[in-house]
Amino acid sequence: MLQIDPLPDSAGLRVIGEISVNTRTVWQQTLKQLVECRTDVLHVDLSRVRFVDVAGVTDLAVTVQRLPEGQRIVLHRPPAQLPRILELFWPGLAAIEVAA
Repeated sequence: MLQIDPLPDSAGLRVIGEISVNTRTVWQQTLKQLVECRTDVLHVDLSRVRFVDVAGVTDLAVTVQRLPEGQRIVLHRPPAQLPRILELFWPGLAAIEVAA
């Protein structure tokens, strides 16, 4: 299961559950809708995500690479494997920030 809710105080989303093959379509649609917000900083609270697979991180990285210049995504408290996968496969991806 994957639950996605808008953040009350900023442009972005709160994600709850697991990002995996079973929820990939929902995750992809969510990322597509997120980047349609025309604001400089998009926030994604991942503090309640228990697991994210490599495909889910790939979807995130591809989305970030397609952002207009000047726009970025801030990931709040992602699962430990997510920043490691980003650094391993997409080092120096400037439009994404991981906030502890």
